[in-house]
Amino acid sequence: MAKWSVVVKRYTSRFLKTAAFLYMVFPIAYVLATAMLFDIPMASCVRLLLSPFYYVVSLLAVAAGYGLWEMYRWSWYLFIVADVFIGYQTALVMSQYSESHHKILGFVIAILSILFIAFRVSREVRVPYYFPKIRWWESNPRYRLAVQSSVLRTVSEQSVAGEILDLSASGCFIKLRADLKSDEPVKVRFQVFKLAVDCDGVVVWRSESTVTHPKGAGVKFTDLSRQDRRSLRLITKRLKEIAHLYRTSRYLLTQEEFLKKLERIESQGFSKPVRKTEIKETAS
Repeated sequence: MAKWSVVVKRYTSRFLKTAAFLYMVFPIAYVLATAMLFDIPMASCVRLLLSPFYYVVSLLAVAAGYGLWEMYRWSWYLFIVADVFIGYQTALVMSQYSESHHKILGFVIAILSILFIAFRVSREVRVPYYFPKIRWWESNPRYRLAVQSSVLRTVSEQSVAGEILDLSASGCFIKLRADLKSDEPVKVRFQVFKLAVDCDGVVVWRSESTVTHPKGAGVKFTDLSRQDRRSLRLITKRLKEIAHLYRTSRYLLTQEEFLKKLERIESQGFSKPVRKTEIKETAS
């Protein structure tokens, strides 16, 4: 468990760390936030601090924040429970302590803030950290394909051949025979639609040969250059068009018509980005 959390913590975002910190200082942060939001006087703040239920909510929030900070597997479930209790606590504060003339508006803002934080946190922690069997790039559209790739192991400088089966703007799943290590830095090279991508990545999870997954590794892209980001964006956009064609027209067109449409999409060129210098020259 400890080794897993150390590995994952390296790739947590600033937002997730900020949310975890706010939950760890919940006993103070919540009182200050609700005092301003609901116009609660000092005497009522003291009453809130002396409420036994407030200590229960605070304990859940602090534990959830610490779990998210350390990236423990159980923290997501505790985080959801803490949010439910915080929502109920906020309803009590609105009805018992608030002296604001806009109680309902304050309550709506508080609930929307809780839901927003929960939504953002869920996108980062639900996969692969807590559900490793689900592809960690599920939050980004990913597309099936079969593309030959070269994987350079940065540490040993050993190059191994692989085949990319799933691709998104954030990472890919590579089918390969070599045994890559978790958290191992790699460099992935491949070409799709005549667009070459050569980017750094890190092995986030591995799979042995099973019914659902062949032997391979899930790689998360890191430190993408501007050119690689553009190439991945164009590739995933083109794959999205092909996926849409499969879903909507595969059984409505004849095989010949379908293949012609597919070939037309695959052979389309990509427009080059216009640079600022070119815009200035055109304007002058």
